Amino acid sequence: MKLLSYLPGATQSVIGAAFIAVLAGCGGGSSGDVASNAGKSLTCTAQQPGASVAELLACSSDLNGKIDAAMKPFMAANGITAATVAVAKDGVMLAERGYGHRDSARQIALPADALFITASIVKPVTAAAIQKLARERKLALTDHVFCTGFNAPCWLARELQPALPDARAGAITIAQLLEHQGGWDADISGDPMQSEFDIQQSLGLSAPPQQDDIIRFVLRQQLDFVPGTKTAYSNFGYLLLGQIIEKASGAGYVTYVQENIMGPLGVPKDDFQVMRSLMRDRHPREPHYITTIMAPSVFFPGTTVLALDGAVRAENWAPAGQMISTAKAMTLFAAHYRMPEGVPLDGAKNNGGFTGADPGVSTVLRQLSSGISYTVMMNKLADNNPSGDASYQLQALHRIEAALKDAGL
Repeated sequence: MKLLSYLPGATQSVIGAAFIAVLAGCGGGSSGDVASNAGKSLTCTAQQPGASVAELLACSSDLNGKIDAAMKPFMAANGITAATVAVAKDGVMLAERGYGHRDSARQIALPADALFITASIVKPVTAAAIQKLARERKLALTDHVFCTGFNAPCWLARELQPALPDARAGAITIAQLLEHQGGWDADISGDPMQSEFDIQQSLGLSAPPQQDDIIRFVLRQQLDFVPGTKTAYSNFGYLLLGQIIEKASGAGYVTYVQENIMGPLGVPKDDFQVMRSLMRDRHPREPHYITTIMAPSVFFPGTTVLALDGAVRAENWAPAGQMISTAKAMTLFAAHYRMPEGVPLDGAKNNGGFTGADPGVSTVLRQLSSGISYTVMMNKLADNNPSGDASYQLQALHRIEAALKDAGL
């Protein structure tokens, strides 16, 4: 996609164990009024492991104040006008906060259950769906992704491949897609998630490309590396995982995840759904997203739009990041599934996480070895620092973890 000053929607980075080891930090921030508060006005007493639910809930008031002190100045200093934060310990919700306003005129307070575009923090959810299907023996992680006629078990039809495909594609496994080792490197061949306009033009389509169009287009090209020999972040790999989930389950991706991953955690279907491609259709609980990044529209060819307003068909990329969800829903997920692998924690602890970045969106999904899980969702991306220590994602992460530590959690 030839975008005008488009920053990578794929600059979502896995927070690896080595990186987490150096996290500490504290800092300031800023922003709007608190519109909703799920905490209790009690004194924090849960400073020790094994605290009861009542003791954990008694921490809410103290914790809420510390989160407010971390987020409000940070938001104000960076022009972030809408954000939500949710925190749980051992699956018990301790805080659910909404900051700022839903609308651009800053007249409508943002509720704590606002829906934000997830960006890549949905990838562990997609991984969890794959892992569940594997546990149920509806697929195996060693299965091949593309069928060649000679590599069963496999999933995606041979008809999706060109007449002269890269023979190495037949060796790609589901496990390699999960681990971003499928053979695609966006730094070499580009990110199809950012290339829908080019795909549309190349294929002569009058409507936005569908998933099969994108797959056929990508498979025309040679792989960037031998599958399994390198790790390179791939949105396309997660599009493919979404198709495999649908074929193995017999249900649509969103329906399967709602009913089998999020639903059992108590997440309503309305709190986890595919985002709208056009901002005129956005959900009433979504905020105004702040971005000036422009891109060609795949819905109205010949026009240039804000990158979140029709530059891609969102349904194509739901498994990779184009979902909307509440901070609470994602926090409950992180309380129950190991990230990034997506296997159930079953009471175990993990130190891991994921960040997400798209034009107008910065998100953090985190789980700590203390049993804390939390989510931060913001309506702005640091355009000059979409990833790394200077990104809004990691700045928010440092601030929230300092607040947790200060609250004895």
